[in-house]
Amino acid sequence: MARIRKIKKPFQVELELHDAASDGRAVGRHDDKVVFVEGGVPGDLVEAKVYAKQKKFLVGSMENLIRPSEDRVDPQCEHFKACGGCKWQHMAYPAQIKYKEAQVLAALKRIGKIESQEYLPILGSNEIFNYRNKVEFSFSRSVWFTKEELDSGKPFPPEGALGFHAPGFFDKVLPIDECHLTLPIINEVRNEIERYSIEKEYAFYNIREHTGFLRTLGFRNSLSRSELMIILVVAQDDPEKVEDIFFHLEKKYPQITHFVWVVNQKLNSVYSDQEVRFWKGEEYLTESLGKYDFRVRPLSFFQTNPKQASELYGVVEKYLKRCLPEGYNKLGTVYDLYSGTGSIGIFISDYAEKVVGIEYVQSAVDDAWENVKLNGLDKDQFSFYAGDMKEILNDELVQKEGQPDLIIADPPRQGMDPKVVKQILKLLPKYIIYVSCKPATQARDLEMMGENYELLSVQPVDMFPHTAHVENVVLLERKDEVIVNEEA
Repeated sequence: MARIRKIKKPFQVELELHDAASDGRAVGRHDDKVVFVEGGVPGDLVEAKVYAKQKKFLVGSMENLIRPSEDRVDPQCEHFKACGGCKWQHMAYPAQIKYKEAQVLAALKRIGKIESQEYLPILGSNEIFNYRNKVEFSFSRSVWFTKEELDSGKPFPPEGALGFHAPGFFDKVLPIDECHLTLPIINEVRNEIERYSIEKEYAFYNIREHTGFLRTLGFRNSLSRSELMIILVVAQDDPEKVEDIFFHLEKKYPQITHFVWVVNQKLNSVYSDQEVRFWKGEEYLTESLGKYDFRVRPLSFFQTNPKQASELYGVVEKYLKRCLPEGYNKLGTVYDLYSGTGSIGIFISDYAEKVVGIEYVQSAVDDAWENVKLNGLDKDQFSFYAGDMKEILNDELVQKEGQPDLIIADPPRQGMDPKVVKQILKLLPKYIIYVSCKPATQARDLEMMGENYELLSVQPVDMFPHTAHVENVVLLERKDEVIVNEEA
C-alpha cells in the first residue's frame, strides 16, 4: 500500500460530503479524487483543509461548516472533538446504522465479490448511551489540552490527569469529566479517585520517565446484577496506599462490590500477565446473556455491550435453527472457533449434541468450563481446547471429536488465518456461521470460501453506537456440487 504523505502546502477546498468511511471519516470528491474528511457528516457542505495525500485519495479536516447535513446533531459529550472515541456522536443514530449497513454490503461486494440470497436490515441498539460494561482510564503527568483550552489561559494541573489517551499520543492524557458510554456512577467514582489522589499527593505515572505510583484505573460492571468492579493498576508494590484509596471509596460508594489491584512494574502498560490481587468482593462478576449466566473475571474477555450481545447471539441461534435437518431439533457436532469463555457455544447448546470450543487463551478455556458448570449443563456435551487455532484445528482433532455439522467462527478483527480457512475448506461442514467485528476481513475470508460455499443470509448488528464499528453475522451453506471427503 502506498504511503500517505503530508502535503507541503495544504490547501482549502469546498466539498459536498456524500458518504461515510469505515474508519469514521466523511467522504467527498475533489478533482476526481476521494477526500476523507475528519469531523464531517454525510450531507454537510464544508470548507476542508487538505493536508495529506496518497495516489488515489486525499486527506483533510473540516475547517468551516457552510451548510449542515440533515443528519448532523449536537454531540452529547463535551469531550467529543478531542477524545476521538465516539467519532459519530455528531451524526443522528438512524444515519449511523444506515452507513454501517452500507459498510457491510460494500465489503461483501467489493472485497468478497460475493452476493447473498438474503440481506437482513441492521439490528440497531435500543440504548445508545451508558451501554459499555468495561472502561479503562490512564493516569498521566502529561496532560493534553485542546487549542481552545490553551487559548483560554487555563492553568496546567501540575499533578497530571486521569482520562483517556489523546489520539496519536502514547504519553498524553485528555482529562475526562464524563464519558457517556459508561454508567454515571463510574464517572463519579473516576472523578473522586482523581481528586482524592491529588489531595493525598499520590504521584501519577510518567510513562516517559517511568516514575510515579498510579498507572491505570479500570472498571467492569454487570448490567444484569448491578455489580461494579474497580481495577487499580499501580507501579509500586505499596499495599498501604492502595488500601487507603479503597477504604475511602468503600465508605463513599457502596455501589462498588469488587476491589481489585495489580502491580505493573514493566515498561509497557500491558498487565494481563501480572498477578491480580483481590482486596474485597468475589473474584468475578456475573453477567447474563439470554437465559444463561457468565462469570467475568478482571482480565476475561467479554462482550462490552451485553444487551446487544444477546441480540447478536440470538442471530447465531436463529441461523443455527435454519441448519437443523427436517424433523430434528438438534445438530450433531458444532465446532465453536475462537470460543473465548464459551459464551456462544453455551448460548446455542440447546441445539447441539456436542460443542467443541477452540480458544487461544488457557484462562478463557478455564472460564468456559466454569460457565458450563455455572449453568448446570452436562460437561460431557462440551470439549474445550486452548492453543493456536491453526495448530489445533487439524485431522487429529476431527478424528477425536468427529466431523462438524456446523462451524461457528467469531475471530478477532484481523479475521481468520489463511491456514484456518484452508482447514475449514478441508472439513467442508454443511454450514458455517461467521461472526465478525470487521466486515473487510470477513469479506476477504468469504472470498476464499466462495468456490465451495453459498452465502445464504447477512445480518449486520450494531454493537457500538457512535462509533464506525459494526458486527456482521453470515450464514453459509456448502454447495450441492461440492464433493465431501468423509475421511478428512
